[in-house]
Amino acid sequence: MKKKIGIINCFEVSKRCSGSGCFKAFNNKGDSFKKHDSEAELISFVHCNGCSENSVEQVVSRAQRMKEIGVDTIHLSSCIRSKCSYYEEFIEALSKDFEVIGYTHGSAEGKKKNAE
Repeated sequence: MKKKIGIINCFEVSKRCSGSGCFKAFNNKGDSFKKHDSEAELISFVHCNGCSENSVEQVVSRAQRMKEIGVDTIHLSSCIRSKCSYYEEFIEALSKDFEVIGYTHGSAEGKKKNAE
């Protein structure tokens, strides 16, 4: 079955980042995307709504919309892994409905625990 991938990136970082590192890693099947075969599709790229007490709920809501269009695997962007205090909570909540990969590009170990 063809993997359908969504990426969730950090709202604050998205103000200054084009997402090119995430797309380059996907297009080259590098870094966190190595495990996916060449048939995998990237079908959604969204950002969180920023840091708030509702951050986890909002990310889960966006992920549910991704699920409606067929996403089965979510990659949390490397910027979420390195900057977000909700990173572990996102992984826990999203893992109920998705395969979750805890980064997009860079080192698998990164600055925080990987979710693979």
